[in-house]
Amino acid sequence: MLIFEKIEIWEELLLFNDWLNETEMNATLNIGHEVGNFIVVKYLKTYGLNNAESYRVTDAEGNDAIMKLMVDGCSSLEFSQEVCELMSQTKAMPSVMEHGVINVNCIDYKFMVRESVDGVKLSELLDMGITYTWEEAVPIVMQVLAALAVLHRKGIFHNDVNPSNVILDDFTATLIGLSHLSPETRGRINFVTKDLNPWYMAPETFRRRFNAKTDIFSVGALLYRLMFGIEPWRTPDMEVSSVSELREVRRIPVDEICDRNPNRQLDEHQKLILSRMLAQDYEDRYASVEEVMEVLVAGLSKEDSRWEEEREKAIGGTTILEREVGKKLTTGAEVEQKAGNGFADVAGLENVKTLLADEVMFVLKNPEKAKQYRLKAPNGMLFYGPPGCGKTYVAEKFAQESRLNFVMIKASDLGSIYIHGTQGKIKELFDEAAAKAPTVLCFDELDGMVPDRSKVTSESAAGEVNEFLSQLNNCSDRGIFVIGTTNRPNMIDPAVLRSGRMDHLIYIPMPDAEARKELFRIHLLGRPQAEDIDLDALAGLTDGYVASDIELIVNKTALAAAKKDVPLSQELLKERIPMIRKSVSESDRETYEAVRQQMESKPKREERRRIGFVTGQ
Repeated sequence: MLIFEKIEIWEELLLFNDWLNETEMNATLNIGHEVGNFIVVKYLKTYGLNNAESYRVTDAEGNDAIMKLMVDGCSSLEFSQEVCELMSQTKAMPSVMEHGVINVNCIDYKFMVRESVDGVKLSELLDMGITYTWEEAVPIVMQVLAALAVLHRKGIFHNDVNPSNVILDDFTATLIGLSHLSPETRGRINFVTKDLNPWYMAPETFRRRFNAKTDIFSVGALLYRLMFGIEPWRTPDMEVSSVSELREVRRIPVDEICDRNPNRQLDEHQKLILSRMLAQDYEDRYASVEEVMEVLVAGLSKEDSRWEEEREKAIGGTTILEREVGKKLTTGAEVEQKAGNGFADVAGLENVKTLLADEVMFVLKNPEKAKQYRLKAPNGMLFYGPPGCGKTYVAEKFAQESRLNFVMIKASDLGSIYIHGTQGKIKELFDEAAAKAPTVLCFDELDGMVPDRSKVTSESAAGEVNEFLSQLNNCSDRGIFVIGTTNRPNMIDPAVLRSGRMDHLIYIPMPDAEARKELFRIHLLGRPQAEDIDLDALAGLTDGYVASDIELIVNKTALAAAKKDVPLSQELLKERIPMIRKSVSESDRETYEAVRQQMESKPKREERRRIGFVTGQ
């Protein structure tokens, strides 16, 4: 039975049984509504700051997922491309399967489809009276912290960590509830707090101040409740009706409230950790979630096999290169090389393709000739510019073109719960790459891995930058070439960008008309096409669209054509263009141009190129 036939039957049953309540009848989408590659099968609820709606959806194979729809049209980080990408970088948050914009009754709505997570909300388990020992609770909290670490590295804060936003399947924890995401907030009036749980809110949040340390307080409250079955400072019969009353209650030291329950005794070290996480004074709390993870791990028995299993779930149990290529990169092991069309799939960028071929590929692929002629490959290259213009894409196509060993690394791949663990992973990564040289290491969103040391407070973060610099120095002598991509080059530590480390800084701008024409041509290749397609006209209609936007336009048109069993036509393409919202706004575009000018104005840079366009990122 086709999925559409099933939906029709479901609709009839629901109507006959009066299952749809008034709220559901007023939902923006009806059952059977098509959103991207998914079909709405059930309205769930309206939630959050933006009166967002959630639905259960299914794809053509019958796989369930959860879809969020932003109703009010205002900005929300939850629906941003950046957050959608971040969610897929960690096991501790549900992966995003699709996101974009749909048009309903001539109104554009942002949507996001994420995987459906098995398990139950932690709040439901706690409400049943279930509690955990310190050794049981910490692995759960560690996974929440791992999710927060991914967000925090991008300057994004959750602001609503509580048991209702953690799904637990056995001891596998997944962080959800992203409707209150924000950058650092200092008293912003329009940041709504009334629907947050006050027992998990740090004191400064009542003044609308949210940042990394406020998330740490919330996690501390979560850890406490996991063990004691009730929020810190709260008693079963306690009613608190004002912020002043809550402040008064919280004057009791944390070690004293821990001693209230004789059935759950913590040692002094454990009490100290909780006290710092739940410190009323902002300055007394841990500086970062990574620091919290370090002290939590230090207090656990490494011989605890159950903890080892949970650690593997939280941070992954393979090496970085093993996860990327499917095989452990040790001497003698084969590494998968990227197959594909290489630079033939790249629109424009002729200068950068020539640069990569002449100065990188030739030297790396001909080590004997390089030695004979004393040729030295550059250490690295940085692609920077607006999102969606193809920075990562060109790196992948370079891997295909070169047939060199290639590994894509994200910031989350280098994360570690151990003190100086990330430094060790960086060294491990470069050592393994050297063992299988020539190897290209591509660091996606490099700013998250090597932030400006003058702007970080964590000693471990500064140490990680130092380790990266050490490995980057003369890495070409070891047969390693580094490619970095970023939207924010001004956030990278300046030492990384010096000549001799990143030898070429290349700005990848928004595509012009010729580039957009080529992008349409490439993405239309191999698809059934009508004779009326006018590439010049399509390029003219997509001014301000980036490469990934054009790819999405063609893909959406192809889906519509397939359902009608007709070739892609000019009319169908023109219909879909207004449905796709531009990834880069005009104000964002101006910001990136300003960053480009800033980067190009820096002295002593011989290679600052603004080159071409590509098919996607």
